[in-house]
Amino acid sequence: MEVGIGMALWVKGIILLTCLEGYVSSSPIHKNDTMKEVILQLHSLNTNPKQLSCNSSMVWQVNFRKEKPCAALEVLNNITNCPKIEPLKRNMQFLLGNSSRNETCLEVQDTKIQLSRFLKDLHTFLLKNNRDGIFKPSLGIFTKE
Repeated sequence: MEVGIGMALWVKGIILLTCLEGYVSSSPIHKNDTMKEVILQLHSLNTNPKQLSCNSSMVWQVNFRKEKPCAALEVLNNITNCPKIEPLKRNMQFLLGNSSRNETCLEVQDTKIQLSRFLKDLHTFLLKNNRDGIFKPSLGIFTKE
């Protein structure tokens, strides 16, 4: 009898831990997978620009060496009527978490470039700063320590 109750409690504990894992864990592993997905999405958009109907849209240029990474998300969020960008936006929001919700990240808005150029610049920046595939969530940015 005690073995049955103990086993039932053990199974309930495992189920509870499994269900709560997504809420409690903001593991770097999930962030690394998302970073890889972002880089793959950017690669796909850059290698096949014709799939992007809004490719010639004009967006604010981001100086990735000076601006916060949430500036890239801010630029993406300002793009409308471009469904191919939506998965990229979602993944970028996941990577940045709540860090960009109530702040203006794009400090300099003086030059506009085509969306295709922006996506290439973002892709290059992410590849250079994530060569080892490690995303450091504690930094709240894409660059390594």
